[in-house]
Amino acid sequence: MFKRIITSLPLLLVMACANHQPTKEAMMSMPGFMNKEDTIEQQRPPLPKTHFIRWENGDRLQDSVVLDYVSGMSQRDYLFEEPNQELYRPMLLRALAKSGLQARTPASARYALQIEFLKLDTDAFGRHFAGRTDAIYRIVDRQTGQAVYESEIGSRFIAAYPGLNEKDASFAYDVSAPGVISATQAFGAFTLYEGGLVEVWNNNQKLQNFFGGEPIAEVSQAGWNDTYQAYAWVTGLSAISGPTLVGLGQLNPLNYISMQLEPRREQADLLPARRGELSERAMGSRSARKRANQLNSHLLAQSITYFLMDLAEAEDKKLLRMVSCKDVGSSTEDIIAAIRNREQVISDDCTQYMKGWRSLGVGITQYQ
Repeated sequence: MFKRIITSLPLLLVMACANHQPTKEAMMSMPGFMNKEDTIEQQRPPLPKTHFIRWENGDRLQDSVVLDYVSGMSQRDYLFEEPNQELYRPMLLRALAKSGLQARTPASARYALQIEFLKLDTDAFGRHFAGRTDAIYRIVDRQTGQAVYESEIGSRFIAAYPGLNEKDASFAYDVSAPGVISATQAFGAFTLYEGGLVEVWNNNQKLQNFFGGEPIAEVSQAGWNDTYQAYAWVTGLSAISGPTLVGLGQLNPLNYISMQLEPRREQADLLPARRGELSERAMGSRSARKRANQLNSHLLAQSITYFLMDLAEAEDKKLLRMVSCKDVGSSTEDIIAAIRNREQVISDDCTQYMKGWRSLGVGITQYQ
């Protein structure tokens, strides 16, 4: 892995200076660089939500579920980042509340949610962190003690390590360019003065007589050599300083080992994945600890989402369909389709389409 990083650094300078798209695409195929597919994927926004899971009036589980226990998962993580209840419980409780399942009072909590994790496999070392969970979600009627719902739910996710990309090339260029440009400007000015103005002055007696000046002492060959050596050293060191800093960042062991070297902060860090919680891969952070937290957060959020989807199907609970206020024709078709499927319909914020024009538009001219 480190050999790939070292061999990739010289190419970073080429990438920074290459405006030719085929050159950049060739770089993307090199080891250690982010490939073209991931580069494009990082630019794409998450897909909009089209359906929502919510229990409402008439549903037997509405406002009547309370979390009973979670087993098979540690209360917290220790030396390395791992899925834990400090991370999982707040996510689960928020989902229960948003979906309309969470009991609002102890008296209304007729159903108890019991969760047993059978598998919690997550990476703590390496570049791409992969993980999987399998858990049994069970809802028990507290009056009868009978399970009214039980299902095994799995989740899978990969938090990918971001390879070298144009942001690194831009950083390297911004670090290296000022030194290279300044040294080149200084050497160019010195060359123009010594090799141009001084030579013209010393070799033109009429010019000296007109201005009343004396010949200027020229720099010796040794002086020229020393100046050029200084220029070459400054330019060379400046040129490699940017890629070197990028390389040192890539060699940081904390990019590949998710150790707890900072104060614990168990908060969910969900990646802006293309399909939200249902995505199975997204580009993570370079920090191994953050990337591991992103992996764990997404795995657990996906598990909760799949549980709610499966529970809705088991309860014959139709999803709420989101339609747009903007396109009446399209919205009408969506509403008709939703009615046929016995789905409920909600709209986006219609007031967003009533604010009037915010600009005249993009201006052009047809004058010749």
